[in-house]
Amino acid sequence: MAFRIATNVASLNTQRWLSVANAGMAKSLERLSSGYKINRAADDAAGVAIATKLNVKAVSVSRAVDNGNQAIAMLQTAESGIEQIANILTRLKELATQAASDNVSDTDREALDNERTELEAEIDKIAQNTKYGSVQLLTGSYAVSVSSEGSKLSTTSAGIQEYDVSSAIGAGTYTLNVTVAYSSTVSATVAKMSLEYVGTGTTITEVKYALVPTADGEYKTVNFGELGVVFKINKNLQADISSDNTIVVASQGTLQFQLGDVDQDYDQISVSLSDFRTSGILNLVNGDISTRSGAEDYLGKVDSAINELNEKRGVIGAAQNKIGYHVANLEAMYENTRSAVSTIKDADFAKEMAEFTKYQIITQSGIAMLAQANQLPQLILSLMR
Repeated sequence: MAFRIATNVASLNTQRWLSVANAGMAKSLERLSSGYKINRAADDAAGVAIATKLNVKAVSVSRAVDNGNQAIAMLQTAESGIEQIANILTRLKELATQAASDNVSDTDREALDNERTELEAEIDKIAQNTKYGSVQLLTGSYAVSVSSEGSKLSTTSAGIQEYDVSSAIGAGTYTLNVTVAYSSTVSATVAKMSLEYVGTGTTITEVKYALVPTADGEYKTVNFGELGVVFKINKNLQADISSDNTIVVASQGTLQFQLGDVDQDYDQISVSLSDFRTSGILNLVNGDISTRSGAEDYLGKVDSAINELNEKRGVIGAAQNKIGYHVANLEAMYENTRSAVSTIKDADFAKEMAEFTKYQIITQSGIAMLAQANQLPQLILSLMR
């Protein structure tokens, strides 16, 4: 065994291990005080990247849950207005039933008709006043408006019919309903429909869809970013259908709710709210009940209006259920995502406390041993006596 005074190797070794113990105790203290086992990228580079992505996902999903709940509240607001309109229609049915009977006089019918006029006006007021914030819900601002615009401009020898609807539509989303008459011998693969974006006299792009001819027609949805559109239908069919082509342009004004963290259809739900005014889907309630024949005619009109209202109300109810299921799935996704983040990033306090205690004892022991190591050079002096 060598005895040296200039270099105390035992002390240096003890200091090194004491430094390791101090670093371990500092790390445990950091984790215990922050609650996280990953506090910087150096702790776990892959883990911090995964946890950050999952955390971003969780935050966005949480916001989507709020969007869904607010969407349901918005639709419930719309339905509350519809409920009052339904009550008015019920009263209108009652008034018409009373006026259609000869046990009331013409003077009585005039009074009943005055109430009908006021109630119909109140339908419009309720439709205009039913809002979510500043958004009117029952005036058709978010309904699909359909128009049979377009006239045939020309028929070429190749059998192409061209319809110009430039003046009828603007930028937005449109549904094309192409109804084609065909014979039973026509193959379902020979009919084609080509759509062209037409801007300021130049064709921007062309999109082609296969059109399967059916008795009820085929529906396609396309997005247009330019004003002015020309649709061309290539009638390569084994039947003379020159008089049976029609184009229906339906502009989409639907409410769209973002219920996910990506810009995809599966993370979005659209709802169309109809126009519940007497000029909209309830335009059937026109006429008067000042005469018996008028009241009798009005009975059927109210029934038709109620049927129309119930159909559109059912769309809103179905949308609420659809959003509810989507939100329930988002809530489960949020819970599981947060759980995954916790597994990666959160500190296990039992484990960290055990580590801290271990390093604390090692540190205390190391300090004691350092004191002993520092005494070793003094033992060499006894050799000099």
